[in-house]
Amino acid sequence: MHIAVFGLNHNTAPIEIREKLFISDENLYDVLNSIKTAGISEAVILSTCNRTEIYYCSDNHDKSLDIIFDMLFTYFGIKQDWISNYTYCFQDEDAYKHLFLVASGLDSMVIGEPQILGQVKDAYRTATLQNATGFFLDKTFHKTFNVAKKIRTETRIGYNPISISSMAIELSKNIFGELHKKKILVIGTGEMCEIALKYFKKEGLNEIFIANRTFQHAQKLSEEIIGTPFPFEKMPELLTRVDMVLSSTGSEKPIIDKTLVHSIMKKRKNKPLFFIDIAVPRDVDPEVNNIENVYLYDIDDLKELSQKHLSDRVKESEKAMAIIEEEKVNFTAWLKKLDVKPLITHIIGTVDKTRENEVRKIAHKLKNTDEETLKLIDILTRNIVNKLIHPHISMIKQNEDPVVVDIIKKIFSFEGEDENRMDSGDERE
Repeated sequence: MHIAVFGLNHNTAPIEIREKLFISDENLYDVLNSIKTAGISEAVILSTCNRTEIYYCSDNHDKSLDIIFDMLFTYFGIKQDWISNYTYCFQDEDAYKHLFLVASGLDSMVIGEPQILGQVKDAYRTATLQNATGFFLDKTFHKTFNVAKKIRTETRIGYNPISISSMAIELSKNIFGELHKKKILVIGTGEMCEIALKYFKKEGLNEIFIANRTFQHAQKLSEEIIGTPFPFEKMPELLTRVDMVLSSTGSEKPIIDKTLVHSIMKKRKNKPLFFIDIAVPRDVDPEVNNIENVYLYDIDDLKELSQKHLSDRVKESEKAMAIIEEEKVNFTAWLKKLDVKPLITHIIGTVDKTRENEVRKIAHKLKNTDEETLKLIDILTRNIVNKLIHPHISMIKQNEDPVVVDIIKKIFSFEGEDENRMDSGDERE
């Protein structure tokens, strides 16, 4: 059984490529289901502004990669040369070492940024709710969370945390110097915008406008932090009044195009307008940058700025890397004990299949139960099963006595026994 990751990130692909392979929350479930239906037993998808990665577990690595390539061609229409030019694939210890680095913030554009761990946890949670994970990825991700926690506890890599949003504020200060007299429009109400608004408040800004497609969200953010909320339809009018726009929405297409900005600049009498677009996919059409007195910065423009903060974190990142190397070795040793025992793989698969059958039956009986409750039942039963089989797996790993192993084989219908016995369940309920 191989654990692997295929993907691209801010180090391997520019934003114009990353945004084409960005998987939105709306599409995530379909893509996960496509991967699972095609034959990959376990998968987790992590898609953020800086990376799209598919973590998966399979006993046929080459076949699994073909499945992922087909999915990417189908959903995104990617070009063949992108695979060789912009992506990477790591397998086994290189794969979970990479995941340790990602979750710990060591593979981020801004080293040590805190948001990525939450994004990794959200990606894993989504996959578990879709029944897209199993024993091996469950163990891998739980190990990852422990490693990330250890690094946060034993190093200062996350001290005085820096984020993409804080980099955007620093960029705006580089542009304007003093910010408190400037008028700023924030488009979007997600986490990036929320963090930015907190920074603007610290800087003493008074004239901040917030526009969002759902006006209530803009209103809520203005009440909780700072700013004046406006309906999204007012955005063109607001663009005539502000000095700078910071945008981070979930739109799959640009919300500000060249035609709109051309008309705005006429009304502004060519007064300079600055855009800081930290969304992926991008909110502002790159062509806007070609308009006179319009200046557009995207998330990749923050890279150079982030390097200034890197020196302060080098020593702490060296400590974190040492922890990751140690934990990689430990996890590799643990996995090897599992992988050399086909019986263990059989136990995991057989018992989990039984669990799925029983969950399916109870779901059929609980006709009026909401979807969220059924998902919680699935997670609960998965956790119970993992705990119940753990003593058997430990016994196999620690005991070389063939009599003990033979008894366990008979219990779990391994090698010649009726493997359907456990799957059928008790129909006399």
